[in-house]
Amino acid sequence: MGFSDLPESVRYDIYKRVLMMGHPIYLFQENGSRVEIFAPDIPIRWLALLHSNGQIYREACAVLYGMNRFTLVDTTQQQVGLLQSFLDRIGPVNTNLLTHLCINFPVVEKRKGRSCEVELREDGRQSLQLLQERCANLTTLETFIHGNNSSFLTELCEDNSQFVREALLRIDEQLKAISSLKRIIVRVYVGTLSSSVVDMMRVLGWVVVLGDRECS
Repeated sequence: MGFSDLPESVRYDIYKRVLMMGHPIYLFQENGSRVEIFAPDIPIRWLALLHSNGQIYREACAVLYGMNRFTLVDTTQQQVGLLQSFLDRIGPVNTNLLTHLCINFPVVEKRKGRSCEVELREDGRQSLQLLQERCANLTTLETFIHGNNSSFLTELCEDNSQFVREALLRIDEQLKAISSLKRIIVRVYVGTLSSSVVDMMRVLGWVVVLGDRECS
């Protein structure tokens, strides 16, 4: 009896035991090379099932991409390139299986020549557009606020409160354009985010957590 001859429920139990991680799967890319994957305590040859026949490949991919959390390891404006490379590498079928991704929190700037208007910085806009166009089953999106993308939320000036409010509304508008999204999580890795900013985020329905704490 071969693996394909096992009952479907048994096969899926094996896929989950081998391919489901209890922690994020980290994606990184160096100098335009192929996207690499890292996860703590990753089993040896854990992706071997993907190199079997077509049926097993499809079933295994449904678990790998649909039941894991993928985190992009790049805190710079180049993260959109990593996201693009990852989606291109796994292909459109597997891209549509993704349910949980973790990316940088989008940065908002004042529109050039129009100080009273705000817009997403190009890298954040492109990232969210990719998710909207290519990830049809994405239900959970985590975003990270860190030292490289938090200044527009933490700078203290007289009119900053109104700017932050407009910025968060613009981000929320773009996030809600991803129609499949059911949960938006904001992980905060800076200690200077005021309680009023956190409250604004929660009013929008976002889940805000500090660092790597578990979400309730």
